[in-house]
Amino acid sequence: MRLKQAFRMGFLAITLGCTTISVSFALHAALAAPVPASEAVYSQFQIYWKNAHSSSSSLIQARKYLTNHIKEVSPWQATLMTLQLENVQNIKLGNMDEKIYADPVQRALSDAHSKIGYEQKLTYSRLLKEIKDPSIRSLLLKTSDLGFKLETSEGIYYPIINYEVYKKFQPYVKADIAAYIDIMADESNQTTTSDAAISVSWDELIRRTLEKEAFLTNFPNSNRASAIQNSLIVHYIFYGSDNSPAYDWYTDEEIRTLDPEVKKAYENAVNTRDDNTKSLLLDTIERILELLNQNDDELTPQIQKIIESVEDQFANS
Repeated sequence: MRLKQAFRMGFLAITLGCTTISVSFALHAALAAPVPASEAVYSQFQIYWKNAHSSSSSLIQARKYLTNHIKEVSPWQATLMTLQLENVQNIKLGNMDEKIYADPVQRALSDAHSKIGYEQKLTYSRLLKEIKDPSIRSLLLKTSDLGFKLETSEGIYYPIINYEVYKKFQPYVKADIAAYIDIMADESNQTTTSDAAISVSWDELIRRTLEKEAFLTNFPNSNRASAIQNSLIVHYIFYGSDNSPAYDWYTDEEIRTLDPEVKKAYENAVNTRDDNTKSLLLDTIERILELLNQNDDELTPQIQKIIESVEDQFANS
């Protein structure tokens, strides 16, 4: 009975000869309690992440560690760690920009790209086959290890975050960040605009814009809602860009006529719309299509007024 009571109280009195020793099980149990695996992983990542602000090698460690251990933490921890990684990568981009913008690097990249073929996508393996300078090769390998890929626009080469690799994290993060990764990966795989031209099809442009609208509808309080809001440019849908105008602006009569490809994309978006889908963008496209059909596809003041109104609504939402 006394032995049972002692265990309940957290200590046991042991008599050895004439000496009695009291052992506190509660104290020893507390000291020996293992740290949950998820907490250990999270804590280790925090060390890498904090050091990554000043150390490129720590950023590389953070990326590899998260990739290998994200399945061991909770969705909340996985989400926070993923966003922390993105934050520090964005900080590091400025430093890598300066190094990539250096004239010798730009010349080497341009020469290599011309040999590869400008129609080919830039990959490190292709570039490294052509570039022999050890310092530039080392820079490219480091850029890759940091999680960046190279893009080019108007003859300039620059690094961006490679969001395609973030898809490895999607099964473990919360729904809003999984959706955010899809949006960002689309853009890093193929930028929407390049050299002031729309570089995806009109159907794809509408799809991407609808995806961003849906994100803001479904996750208005997401940590990345403002980032998506800032990237949502509905102007492209209705007017195009400088080098990819939606309307023919150069007729002698100054009649602005919609490009047939754009109209076809409008029709595809409306015809494939789910009846349950609520979308200001699709509602607007549908209204504009009706007016275009009534006016031989001409841009009228009424259409311009509708576009101006919807742009204001998206900007202020």
